[in-house]
Amino acid sequence: MSTRTRTPADARTLMVLGLLQSGPQHGYELHRILAAHGTLNADFKKPTLYHLLHRLTVQGAVKVHSESGTRGRRGERLVFALTPKGGELFQELLRHALSTYDRVETTFEMAAAYLPWIPAREARELLTKRRRAIEALHADVVNDLDHLTGQPASRILAARSLATDHALSLLEAELAWLDRAMRHLATPAGRTTLLQRPGPPPYRTAEKPPTSLPRSQPP
Repeated sequence: MSTRTRTPADARTLMVLGLLQSGPQHGYELHRILAAHGTLNADFKKPTLYHLLHRLTVQGAVKVHSESGTRGRRGERLVFALTPKGGELFQELLRHALSTYDRVETTFEMAAAYLPWIPAREARELLTKRRRAIEALHADVVNDLDHLTGQPASRILAARSLATDHALSLLEAELAWLDRAMRHLATPAGRTTLLQRPGPPPYRTAEKPPTSLPRSQPP
C-alpha cells in the first residue's frame, strides 16, 4: 500500500499532466484552459503554472521546446509536452488521489475550537460572513455545472461534471453545518453544551466484494 501523502502541489501537478495527455500545449493555452475550467481553478495563477511547468521540466516529467510566435521575451512561444516519466507520474497521482482520503486540518477548525474567546454575538456575525462567502462560491460552481450541461456530451465533460458535483457536495455540507452551529450558538446554552449530531450518518460501509464468483456466472 502506498504511504504517499497528498499535497496541494500534487493536485496542481495532476491537473497539468492531465491536460498534457491530449498532446503538447503552449503555456498560454494551458493557462487559458485552466481558467476556462471555472471557479475551482480560480487560484491557479499564471506564475504558479509556469513555476510548476519549470519544476516538472527539471524532473523530466515534461519536455519543452520553443517555436516562433508572439509570446515570450524573444518573440518565441514555449511548447510543453508529456514525457514517459510524466505519464507514469500522472498515473501514480491519479490512482493515489482516487483511492485515498487525506485528513487535512484546516485553519477554520482550529479557530472554531477557540470560539469561546470571542463574544457570542460577534461569533455569530463572523460565521454568517463565512456562510455568505460559501454561498457565493456555491452559486459560481453551480453556474459552472450548468454551463457543462449545455455542452455536447463527451467523456471529458462527464468527468468534469463528477468533479464539480463533488465540490458542490462539500460546499453544501459546509453550509448545512454552519446553519446547525449557528442555531446552536443562538440558544442560551449554546456556549456551554456540546453541539449534537443531527442523526446517524447518511452512508453505509461498502459491502465486501465476493471472494469468488457464483458457479452460475461465467468467469
